[in-house]
Amino acid sequence: MTYEHINSILVSKIPELKESIEEVTNYWKHERVPSHVLFAEVFYQNSFMYNLLSEECNIAIIRKVFDFFEDMANSNDAEVRNLLQVSILEYLWDDLEVLSRAHKYMHTKTRALSDELQTYLKPSTVEDMA
Repeated sequence: MTYEHINSILVSKIPELKESIEEVTNYWKHERVPSHVLFAEVFYQNSFMYNLLSEECNIAIIRKVFDFFEDMANSNDAEVRNLLQVSILEYLWDDLEVLSRAHKYMHTKTRALSDELQTYLKPSTVEDMA
């Protein structure tokens, strides 16, 4: 899995996002959509991740998404790991309840990347704020 091909890998791994990906791609017309923009738009601007994790009603898709994230976390390409951390996992820290639900589906390396964010984003509990 490489950063250069990550946009096309996304649609093949999670076809449920095809329509959202096409909307973003069409907006950019003939330019290649920067991966950080595509991932942030597809996963967060349309509230896909928040709806998925808030409702927790489609466990099969949740697992598919987090399996893909784990593939990204295990990539030898540092840019792919950075994309996961900055354009996906960092947004989960906006809502600690959603983050807590996400933790249930994260695999080992994805969780480690998420946990690294705690040091500079915000504490996970009220006690940590003291």
